[in-house]
Amino acid sequence: MSVRRWSAVAFSIAVLAGVAGPAAASGSVPTWRLVPIPQNKATSNLWDVAAVDTRNAWAVGLEGYHPDQQYTTGDPMMLRWNGIRWSRTSLPVVRGRVSFERVAASSAKDVWVKGSLRASDITDNVSLVWRYDGRTWTEVPYPPGATPSTLTIRDLSVVDGHAWLVGYRGNTPVFHEWAAGSWREHQPPTECVNGGGFVNFCQINAVKAFAPDDVWAAGNGMWNGYMGPLLFHWDGTAWRVVEIGLNQQQVSLQSLDGLSSKDIWAAGDSDTGGGNVVVRGDGTTWQVVGGLNTQRTPGLAVGANGAPWVIGGYPQATFNTHGTGGWTATPAPVPAGAWSAAYNSIAAVPGTNRMIAVGYADLPGTNPLLLQAVIADYATR
Repeated sequence: MSVRRWSAVAFSIAVLAGVAGPAAASGSVPTWRLVPIPQNKATSNLWDVAAVDTRNAWAVGLEGYHPDQQYTTGDPMMLRWNGIRWSRTSLPVVRGRVSFERVAASSAKDVWVKGSLRASDITDNVSLVWRYDGRTWTEVPYPPGATPSTLTIRDLSVVDGHAWLVGYRGNTPVFHEWAAGSWREHQPPTECVNGGGFVNFCQINAVKAFAPDDVWAAGNGMWNGYMGPLLFHWDGTAWRVVEIGLNQQQVSLQSLDGLSSKDIWAAGDSDTGGGNVVVRGDGTTWQVVGGLNTQRTPGLAVGANGAPWVIGGYPQATFNTHGTGGWTATPAPVPAGAWSAAYNSIAAVPGTNRMIAVGYADLPGTNPLLLQAVIADYATR
């Protein structure tokens, strides 16, 4: 993980004004609340979360990092939910200063984690992959990420024994599939490849695999005649660009989810602070769902009832859901004494409307500012 990324994390949480979390609801009314997690070493931060059922979920990140010792501190962190509580769980064997950044699972016996070594700049990225079979963790050799390079892996998804890593290498999108015991790199859509005298560009930020021959990715692209957010689809043979009717908009889709490829939600934002975009579609036609009031959309998940939850990241952390009356925003819960919290990822528990979100909050009384990992969930109490 780059120094710049950690610096941005510390800066953003220092400047945000704190907001109180929602009060615990009585009776059967669902609410967002912080949940207890095991004691951990500051600075700690949870980057991602995945759930396969009501008794199995994983959250991954980093702990023990100190901003004054950027290259010599920090250890991988992993927590597991067993249906009752979050606890520490067995870790893969790692080499060097590794941060776990992505986790995905198709069952409690098929869990994947992507991590990276600490990088000083964008040319030093090293990506590592591990797989859990229900008993032990095994490192999965990943040759494209084994040596320092500009390869940036942004997301991970797993379905029916197939794992997908997506991201980009410079201006070129990357689609790597694990199947039948090896990795395969698939060619990007033709629109994303240099040609015609123009420097074409595509960036992939998120991926959702519904089946081995039905995988969706989200990001943005630019070529002669087009600039804006994009979806991408894999049909088992090739990746193709899916335009969503938002040409000439400087917005990139950051996350996507859905109950099936016939009901997909995707959310994105702009690096220039130009607002956000949320779209919903059936795989063929797409509709912009306006009215979401946030400048950052780092995560999105869809519950069993079909309702989306989108993390709002600026100017304060919120959880936003959409219904017949439009968007409803709930201030994200903040630990007692902390100024604010930020959430990086959200996951739906399959078959339920329960949500799990992970991130970090400031640790009061620390100088330089340190962070503490947090987990919030949305459920009936």
